[in-house]
Amino acid sequence: MRSFETLLKIAQRRMDELGIEAARVGTQIAELQMKQASLKAREENEVRLAASDLSLGALLPAYRLKVKWQCDQLGAEVAKGEAVLAEIRQRLNEAYQEKAKFEQLLEQEAIRRATDRAMKEQAQLDEVAINRAGMSGK
Repeated sequence: MRSFETLLKIAQRRMDELGIEAARVGTQIAELQMKQASLKAREENEVRLAASDLSLGALLPAYRLKVKWQCDQLGAEVAKGEAVLAEIRQRLNEAYQEKAKFEQLLEQEAIRRATDRAMKEQAQLDEVAINRAGMSGK
């Protein structure tokens, strides 16, 4: 029974570690997405400024190309992060199933011990009853 408890603790620790890793990757993804949104907002602002200043208008196409490239790079990093996160979630699901198995084994062990204890107690009560019946019959 002790080994099941130890295995359950190990499985829980593994789940906790995977949860922390998933949160870290999720935070990184969110930061990348915020950078993308910031770049796009800044680009929109620059387009508005360029509309009123002809000297900036000439530079606008190159600027927009650079922003697009940066957004694409961030998008690729987000996609990689999401793939890593999906893999972590899969491992987390497997760890949960493993933990559930150990919990079930512990529960079955507890039921078996309770049943064994009840059977032993009943056998002792039966023996006492038989002994009393034998003594009163003499």
